Amino acid sequence: MPSLSRDLSRYLPEEGWFRFNPRGIHGGPHTTRVLVWAATLVDALAAPGALRREELLWAAAVHDVGRVDDGIDAGHGRRSAARVLEHLRGVRPETAALDLDFVAELCRWHETNDRDIGHLSLELVILKDADALDRCRIYDLDPGRLRLARSLGLIADAERLERATNQYGTVAPADVLAAFEGLFPAGHGD
Repeated sequence: MPSLSRDLSRYLPEEGWFRFNPRGIHGGPHTTRVLVWAATLVDALAAPGALRREELLWAAAVHDVGRVDDGIDAGHGRRSAARVLEHLRGVRPETAALDLDFVAELCRWHETNDRDIGHLSLELVILKDADALDRCRIYDLDPGRLRLARSLGLIADAERLERATNQYGTVAPADVLAAFEGLFPAGHGD
């Protein structure tokens, strides 16, 4: 069985995809940690094929590429969704067979309050929780905002991975995967 980090290496975002600070607090290191926790959650919660894993993992990798700053940046989900639809097939041809409209939908809604979303799919819940787990990087991880019981069990692991990869400006997405593999060699942060 391949390691989770090797499985995820094909999703790693390229620095040129980000409109703002590709190695900053919402750049590649962050999106890679979100990717790790999204993969961990989807693999723990659903049988293979039960969820749209590929689309979810691509959304995790690109959910913040449309940001223009590190603040609240209202609308960054919509801008990230637009970038997915405009560019992802061109930069990653292997995504041509995927439902990129669904990837864009996940990106668009990830920043929206749950009560303002008409249909909260399990894929979106997983993306939102994976993103919330990495709020430890800004000292704002609130367990009360996590939706899944399984996510609560990942808080200590999320904090550990963030501490190992929070040298913003120098850490690349591949460094985050390597750190994950070193910290959790048995797999998935269990």
